[in-house]
Amino acid sequence: MIELPDLFHENRIPELTLSLILYIPIGLCLVLIRSVILLLLFVISSIFPKNSSLNQLLNEVISLILTFSYENQTVGNEEKDNRRAAKILVANRVSLFDEIVIQRFICNTNCKVVNLWKENTWITWLKLNTIDSSRTQEDLLDLCNNEIQHSNSQLIFLPEYESTTGTDGLLKFNLLPFTLAQKRQLSVLPICLRTSRAFQIRTSVFNSHPFADLFWFLFSPYTKFHINFLPVVSPTDSSSDEVFCEKVRENMCRTMNIEMTQFDVREVDELKKRPDLLQRRHEQRRAEFQQMIQLVHQQVPVASVEAIRYDLETTKNVQKTIANLNERVAAAARAANKSSSSTTTTSTGAMTNSSGGNGHRQTYERLKQELIEKNRQLFLNKNCN
Repeated sequence: MIELPDLFHENRIPELTLSLILYIPIGLCLVLIRSVILLLLFVISSIFPKNSSLNQLLNEVISLILTFSYENQTVGNEEKDNRRAAKILVANRVSLFDEIVIQRFICNTNCKVVNLWKENTWITWLKLNTIDSSRTQEDLLDLCNNEIQHSNSQLIFLPEYESTTGTDGLLKFNLLPFTLAQKRQLSVLPICLRTSRAFQIRTSVFNSHPFADLFWFLFSPYTKFHINFLPVVSPTDSSSDEVFCEKVRENMCRTMNIEMTQFDVREVDELKKRPDLLQRRHEQRRAEFQQMIQLVHQQVPVASVEAIRYDLETTKNVQKTIANLNERVAAAARAANKSSSSTTTTSTGAMTNSSGGNGHRQTYERLKQELIEKNRQLFLNKNCN
């Protein structure tokens, strides 16, 4: 069963590799150059009045200088229509720049981010289209309601209290966007986010300072965002805000193949007070993961440890990894047998044609069939084990 520390990364870099060591001078140069450009953006945003054109310019420049790349994983032709029509957008938190990524994909330039949590983030320093949280939840709800009622704004909500890994589970959501949707009878557009980087640098670490996250954005050669727009979810008169919220969260968890946890803000704050619990849990997970690698290696000894580790990080299941590796080994063996059979058939055919006898061909065909049957039995025995 998943525990709260499992939802967060403990270390920024899982392991120090030679390629990362060689990249460090380049990364530090990128930090210097990108920091100067971000400082200029801050000065520009302080001089010019806040408007949608400035917001769009800041989004594009930040995406460019930090080398954001995007992989749109949405399936279906209704994606663009959903993006334009939905007034309330809800996404999970995986990084410092989730707002920039979502606004990058929204066609409406009058798109605003609602800060649900009372925290000082970098986004408040720049004049981006935001609604801050320096008010009560009731006042914030009334302000969002007025924005939707009297303007053409789309509101982006990040209802998770803390950025998570995006690969294990979702925290419980803040109910405000779903209360707003019920009140206005508006559909909610769920958005699933994941990130990946070179050298496996994590975009977020538990309880890290925003400046630390920003440094690694400046240092990394690129940050790739995997984004998936789900079908809109409409509220019903019979369902409560909590039921509607859980329905949206369940759809997101099912799409990302992660667990829908019941951990809330209070439990996350308690974990921040006990960082030793996080370290202890991750040490336990590393030991469990090493045992899983050994179990798979016993069943599929021909597979390398690196291949086993890579597949286990994706499946998180011993049996699935064993099945995947056996399938790859069988496919490689079939390809090798096919190539060997073609070569042997060609050479044997030439010998048979030169001698003009049929006895050699019959012997060859019999031996070939025996070899194929023997290989088939070997792979069946491995899969059964």
